[in-house]
Amino acid sequence: MFPELKTDRLTLRQFKHTDLEPLCTHINNFAVVKTLSEVPYPYSKEDGEWWINFCRTTPLSEKIAWVVEGPAGFSGAITLMKLQSGKPILGYWLAEHLWGKGYMSEAAEAVVTYGFETLDLPTIYTSALEENPASLRVLNKLGFREVGRGFSTPRSREGETLPNISLSLTKEQWAERLTIA
Repeated sequence: MFPELKTDRLTLRQFKHTDLEPLCTHINNFAVVKTLSEVPYPYSKEDGEWWINFCRTTPLSEKIAWVVEGPAGFSGAITLMKLQSGKPILGYWLAEHLWGKGYMSEAAEAVVTYGFETLDLPTIYTSALEENPASLRVLNKLGFREVGRGFSTPRSREGETLPNISLSLTKEQWAERLTIA
């Protein structure tokens, strides 16, 4: 059964086929995709159909992709996935007109909490481009710590190799953060 999550302002739910139009509308924006590693630009209807089908058919043990649904409806997406390394990776994006309202911090906190409390993950990993201070702020608020630096080539920016920061958060660090707060 898909793990729907609720916060004060958001519902994190499974992708539906009716999400195709808002998905394509919001993510077909270079300002949104330029810092995402795997999302093409321009983003086509076929890309959206593939993504929704992938999210609906991939086992939850390998990838959980939530729609971030807020007061304005479909607002973005957040994922917790295991890649070839087997490490749980957090990824997310939000529609540009909703940036700066705290929605992604709220959604990411719900997913990280789910990862540690329900899935009993020992560590969650993520990364962000150096040029994406908003995402780095979200991760810093959650307690993620830098574990390395490297380079990334976002699919939307073929040929560009950009400085990237790798971060992680352990279950112990998460629990420590909660006792301090």
